[in-house]
Amino acid sequence: MSLAPPYVDVADGRTVVTSVVRALAVVAAAFLLAAVIGSIATSLAGVEELDATQVSAPLYALLNGLAFVGFLLAAVGFVRLRDEPGLVHVRSPSASTVGWALVGVVAVLLSAVVMDAVVAALSALVESLFGVGVETGQNNIVEQGRANPELFLWMVPVSLLLVGPGEELVFRGVVQGLFRRSFGVVPGIVLASALFGVGHYAAVSSGSAWTYILVAGSLGLVLGVLYEYTENIAVPALAHGLWNAGLFVVNYYTVTAGVPVPG
Repeated sequence: MSLAPPYVDVADGRTVVTSVVRALAVVAAAFLLAAVIGSIATSLAGVEELDATQVSAPLYALLNGLAFVGFLLAAVGFVRLRDEPGLVHVRSPSASTVGWALVGVVAVLLSAVVMDAVVAALSALVESLFGVGVETGQNNIVEQGRANPELFLWMVPVSLLLVGPGEELVFRGVVQGLFRRSFGVVPGIVLASALFGVGHYAAVSSGSAWTYILVAGSLGLVLGVLYEYTENIAVPALAHGLWNAGLFVVNYYTVTAGVPVPG
């Protein structure tokens, strides 16, 4: 396990441009396929609008999860079409996979605490300078879950089986792999994490999007380092899924127990 870059030569300009274009194309394809698959699934289910107050929790979670099949298809399709199986580091799952994933969850928690403090400080600065209040961005699925708390529990398996693997294959596996090839390990992690953060813009349903993007980007940094160190995409995929699942369980508790929720 090492953070040493597998490519020691400085990439030429053409390689850099090609890698960036391909990375952006994979991300675009992932979101496009997610939208198409989600739209088809919603139509086949006879659902006019995906609203947790109008759709049962199991069906809502299923339709939401199926969209992430598009991420899996985009990542696997790219690797197959380009015939680059070595681009994504894959190892057989083992006990260490679970162990490192748990380490990753703890690291993500610590980074979330730090980033929350940073966001709060930046929000206070913006308010003092411009007199404009900054409301923390809220994820659409969280707001939907508050209307139908059972949805949070159904999103746990969806996070573990589809969301974590789908997003990690795209952003850590393919995108970070392409950036690593052109810029090296550390810049690759940073660039992939920045793109990962921006990619979550569409998930924000209320509040300030930039706060949510910063938090998502910090999550990407932790998962990116974890991936490079373990050289196994299964580790960040599991850590990502566990983190999301944990957030859903906490949200379920706060809503059903009547605990005040910010925002």
